Amino acid sequence: MKRSVKITAALLLTGALVLIAPACEVGNSLKRNPYSVATGLGYEDTIGSFLTETQGSSTEAYRLYRDAQKDGYEGSFVDFLKEIGSATDPTVATNRALMSTVMVVSNFERSSSSIFGPNSESYSSMGGGVIYSLDSEKGDAYIVTNYHVVYNESSKGTMASRICEDIDIYLYGGVTSSRAIDAVYVGGAMQYDIAVLKISGSQELKNSACRAAQFADSDAITVGEPVYAIGNPDASGFSVTSGVVSVDAEYIDIDLSDGSASVSMLEIRTDAPINHGNSGGGLYNAEGQLLGIVNARSERSGVEHFGYAIPVNLAVAVAQNIIDNSAVNHSQGALRAMLGITVSTTDKQGVYDEDAGKAYVLETVTVQDVSMGTISFGKLHKDDVLYSIRIGDEAERIITRQHILTTALFDVRKGDTIELTVSRGEDTVTLELEFTEDKFFNVYD
Repeated sequence: MKRSVKITAALLLTGALVLIAPACEVGNSLKRNPYSVATGLGYEDTIGSFLTETQGSSTEAYRLYRDAQKDGYEGSFVDFLKEIGSATDPTVATNRALMSTVMVVSNFERSSSSIFGPNSESYSSMGGGVIYSLDSEKGDAYIVTNYHVVYNESSKGTMASRICEDIDIYLYGGVTSSRAIDAVYVGGAMQYDIAVLKISGSQELKNSACRAAQFADSDAITVGEPVYAIGNPDASGFSVTSGVVSVDAEYIDIDLSDGSASVSMLEIRTDAPINHGNSGGGLYNAEGQLLGIVNARSERSGVEHFGYAIPVNLAVAVAQNIIDNSAVNHSQGALRAMLGITVSTTDKQGVYDEDAGKAYVLETVTVQDVSMGTISFGKLHKDDVLYSIRIGDEAERIITRQHILTTALFDVRKGDTIELTVSRGEDTVTLELEFTEDKFFNVYD
């Protein structure tokens, strides 16, 4: 957590950085946002209801409310909360989340020279991690953390040699040298600051009370909802801080781990105190579900309580991509499907759903350019407004925000066919795109 961040208007797209374009430049696009397309396809409820149904809520309380509605409950979500009280004790939920959080210690050797000749210096980088999956009987687990936690930026070697080869994992309550668990690096994506570690055959895991994290839907979080950051701040051991979601999704400029460039990353902003060492730990909601992987804070003078976490939907998509990719071809990177298009958000509007008591942002995502020779050439057209994406037999994802598309592209695998539904003039068109090996982009570095 030693990197400063800078707010930017740039958007991370399917292979390009583009500033938000004024709505007036795309003429009729304001009439073709996802809600307008849905009404053309027969949707009859309000725009607030549309967003609530497509994005939902990250909380268990809201899911209970929707179930109650199906059983005949007629009150609003706010009325429902008043009647049932808190669905989950946040103290219980946070303590449960502690058992999904680990401490990550990366042990490096740094070379130096003096008048007496070359020297080797040992040092450690400490952060947090989250248990992504767990097999207690075998003592196996996958851990998700930040790329910069396991990356040795001072090394002069190749990219691969800068990744730590001596990683220790500590579970909650077991921070002693005798309780260290060996982990190996599976792979990572520097541009998304995500790395995956693996533990195999650990007796410590078999005998522990640790558990895999439960995942919230980060596309459904609510501004103002309480959150808890759990990690290893100041390398002083497990710690919990609390706050709220300040911004549900924004792009910020962050320096890459190797210092070679600054990239635009999708982040959740929170006012929960985030300190050096929180990197790689989890940002959890009041039900103890993982909302994001903490990775940055603002260190600008005069700015307070700007902490950031990579949304869990993106973090999980990248992590699973790395795991699957390493199993198929032993690569240490993630392969993101490439549409070969440049898109921009040509309109944004705030929407409030009275029934759910929630504010949403609705974006119009428009194709600006289609590159020749790509999978989309001759199928997608300039000024197409993207409505939805479906990967294979999975559920349709409505593209109410641009990052929903970017995240979905990490879930595409070789041989998959995706359906893209777009608004084109007065028509709604569904296109099929089949992905072959050369339609992917390696985001290892």
